[in-house]
Amino acid sequence: MPETFKEQFARGYQARRENRLADSRAIFLKAVRSASEEADRPALAEALCGLGQAERDIGSLEPARHLYANAAVLYRQIGPPARLAYALRHEADILRDLGLPAEAEPLYLEAEQIYRQQGEDADLDLANTLRGLALVNEAMGKTADSRSHFEQARDLYTKCNVEAGAAECSRKLSQ
Repeated sequence: MPETFKEQFARGYQARRENRLADSRAIFLKAVRSASEEADRPALAEALCGLGQAERDIGSLEPARHLYANAAVLYRQIGPPARLAYALRHEADILRDLGLPAEAEPLYLEAEQIYRQQGEDADLDLANTLRGLALVNEAMGKTADSRSHFEQARDLYTKCNVEAGAAECSRKLSQ
């Protein structure tokens, strides 16, 4: 019996957790091909995100950005909104890592809006988005916006019991 997409994704993420980055990449690449051949758009969007993370893990930022951007295109068409926000945030994170804060900012803002509509279930995702938004605002010299986003992120990290995130935001606010 052929492996399901769910099983492929589980193997890909397991390989990532075990730091078998090349294996993770190969598994997600196979999933992208299979989903494309089967015209399974939800599986393709998820596989693109998995492959994007695998590429990011090995340091291939531009290919990773492109994969997340393509996943976002699909999620805009098929939903769900939370997965669109996920793809947008990760593309924004990569743009930030590439030193392109002005390109990252609108993606973070869109992800923020979606996560706020999701309610408390999305608090950690919202905190991660606000942290990224604070960092790009800091890089662009938008000090007041940066502080506001760090404060909101810190409060959400505290609420979610993510001490490292809250501590990082507190350090940024004390600078």
